[in-house]
Amino acid sequence: MCNAIHQEFTTDLVRRKIMSTLIISISAMCCPAEGGPVERVLRAAPGVADVTLDYSTRTARVTGDRLLGEALLEALLSIGMPGELVVTSARRIVLSVPEMDCPVEAGEIQKAFAAAGITGADFNVMTRTVTLSGDDDLEAAAVRAVESCGYTAKAAASGPGTIESAPIPWALYISALFVAFMSEAVELVSEYSPGLIPLEHGTIDLITLALAVVAILMAGLEVFKNGVLALVHRNLNMNALMAVAVVGGVLIGAWPEAAMVMVLFQISESIEQLSMTKARRSIRDLMSAAPETAEVKDGRSWRRVPSAEVGAGAVVRVGPGDRVPLDGRIVRGATALDQSMVTGEGMPAEKSEGDNVWSGTVNLTSTIEVMVTAAASESLTARIIDAVENAQASKSPVQRFVDRFAAVYTPIVFFIAAAVAIVPGLVTGEWSTWIYRALCLLVISCPCALVISTPVTVVSALATATRCGLLIKGGLYLEEARKLVNIGLDKTGTLTKGEPAVAGVKYLATFDERLTGAMAASLAAMNKHPLSQAIARWAHERHLPVYQVEGFTAIPGAGVEGRIERGMVRLVNLRWLEEQGLADEEVRRTFAHYTNEGMSAVAVADAFGVQAVFGLADVVKEDTVEGLRQLASVGIRPWLLTGDNEAAARALAEKVGLKDVRADLLPEDKLKAIEELQKSGLTAMAGDGINDAPALARADIGIAMGVRGTDSAIEAAHIAVMDDRISSIATLVRLSRITHGVLVENIAFAIGVKIIFALLALTGNATMWMAVFADTGTCLIVVANAMRMLRMKPRLDRMAEEARRAA
Repeated sequence: MCNAIHQEFTTDLVRRKIMSTLIISISAMCCPAEGGPVERVLRAAPGVADVTLDYSTRTARVTGDRLLGEALLEALLSIGMPGELVVTSARRIVLSVPEMDCPVEAGEIQKAFAAAGITGADFNVMTRTVTLSGDDDLEAAAVRAVESCGYTAKAAASGPGTIESAPIPWALYISALFVAFMSEAVELVSEYSPGLIPLEHGTIDLITLALAVVAILMAGLEVFKNGVLALVHRNLNMNALMAVAVVGGVLIGAWPEAAMVMVLFQISESIEQLSMTKARRSIRDLMSAAPETAEVKDGRSWRRVPSAEVGAGAVVRVGPGDRVPLDGRIVRGATALDQSMVTGEGMPAEKSEGDNVWSGTVNLTSTIEVMVTAAASESLTARIIDAVENAQASKSPVQRFVDRFAAVYTPIVFFIAAAVAIVPGLVTGEWSTWIYRALCLLVISCPCALVISTPVTVVSALATATRCGLLIKGGLYLEEARKLVNIGLDKTGTLTKGEPAVAGVKYLATFDERLTGAMAASLAAMNKHPLSQAIARWAHERHLPVYQVEGFTAIPGAGVEGRIERGMVRLVNLRWLEEQGLADEEVRRTFAHYTNEGMSAVAVADAFGVQAVFGLADVVKEDTVEGLRQLASVGIRPWLLTGDNEAAARALAEKVGLKDVRADLLPEDKLKAIEELQKSGLTAMAGDGINDAPALARADIGIAMGVRGTDSAIEAAHIAVMDDRISSIATLVRLSRITHGVLVENIAFAIGVKIIFALLALTGNATMWMAVFADTGTCLIVVANAMRMLRMKPRLDRMAEEARRAA
């Protein structure tokens, strides 16, 4: 695979929006008979999240991540269903819903959207946003649907911005708590010290009731409003449950307790909101390191400008110790950059003119001038944040289980509570006792702790993954990685650097070896071929002189030639030497030796014959051997799947310690190899070339070596390894296993607490305010446990070091 087809990962990240919608006209699609194959082929295309077919208009609406219209049209053409892109005025609509704290609220809004005929919405609880694709009328309809659920909605920026949350009226809640406490105090004093309040019992009851009602109205008016709306829409959310519980408490005469429960509920919900906001900001702060202003060139001077206002093509100056404000390419200067926030690599990266730099990375040594290649909203940092926050679209199995469980859990508990309130009351006649116990059961039945724990855990783990040099496109792939059994590894660009280097030189004449090397280097410096460039680098490292070359020209299919100090010198292959009668037995033997070692060979010849033969081989990455050991330590079996010849593949495998090798593979052969490996267990494929794309897409987990990866490979893959290290794949597996463990812990704890308090409520050993504290306390504990994933990188590093020592 040629270096010429390699693209920087940043090219992909700045080119397209994270989510987009395309409408394709398919004239031959008139019924489900044609629609079935169309839907299958479109869903199989890279980046596609959803496909909706409309037979009346013969169109397909495709929504997904960085869609490629040309690729979709080619996929349709492959099944004989030509399509055409329809120009539409649809735009990306992002609504901020500050009250949407967990999937329970998201589910309510989704039902309201369905009732309003709104489809294709993407709900992101972590950012409290709803994303759609449409026009102004759709935006207005979506806002009305959100407001019908009792929530507020407004247009938000589509790129990374401030995490919004609903304002918390602490003064009102504290005042309501004081009034509720007074209601409780009046009742307790009148009951246990009746002489302290010189009023009749009926009057004291009225005072207690009045204080309770005031406290409820101060703290719970919004809860009642949203609860009624939820009941109208048949949504048994926490607002509905609390409204029923408080009204029930008032009706059975538990006025002070009903008021205290309402106030404590609002305060605990606010604490939970603060906790979730902190979690979201902690996740975003891991990557939000780009400076807010940039020093931009303005004629002959420099001026400070907000980074958000700097467009592509501008030139910015970055001094030592400053962070790069925007993605770009160095046009003047050389320096070392700390890129750990992007690649996870702690060692500084040397950068010079022509090299790409990323926003948020730290300039360590010298002042550089950078030409901006992407606006702030489309920078690599912004796109990584967006990718992490939107990764919930691809939910893990545990997340899907929790969502299904929550959907049936609350209605079941509600009906159990109704049965507890009615059936024992009919038998014993103690209506107030059993109604109270049923109300306690209602309060504890909210599944918020359960449904909040999974997205916070997954997104925290995804944020940690970015710090480890891994960009994961969804929670599904994060969790599934723990079950990997096999991994297919491409050779060039994955195990090797993808650029040849001189691995050996055989001098065949008694001529001056230094002069021979200098002549070869002089010709090589004139040529852009990768083999020539390798010889030029070899000579530069040895400080060999470079002579002036006259009459430099290419020999088609053979090499190059030129005149050096009146003598003709050639850098050619074996075939040309044989055609010219210059290949004696020693020359052939030398070429054969290098070929058998999996190398390329080229000879330098002059008027006196062949002077030397250079053996050139792709350089093995420094991390390859260690990376393969790390894969073995996590129980993954590596397979070398390469299009190179058998000799080159075997030579590399022997050098790095790989046992399983398949060579001379075309792209379709790699695809078949992955399918065979999948029969023995979950299989990943790691590669960086366009010929790896089919195998990456077919694998259970496709892994693109991201820094050098081609556009097609990145599109087809589910995970990008930003630091190009094989060992990072082992880190992925370890992170996956830890994440799964935390998910199980949170689910078990949340369900366990629910069961315990449900039993306490049924046996009369729990009060409503205890149930409120139990529910909120569980939420806070599972969120805190989930956020431990943000601090997991040191543990992952220790695990890698332990595996290294064990090997």
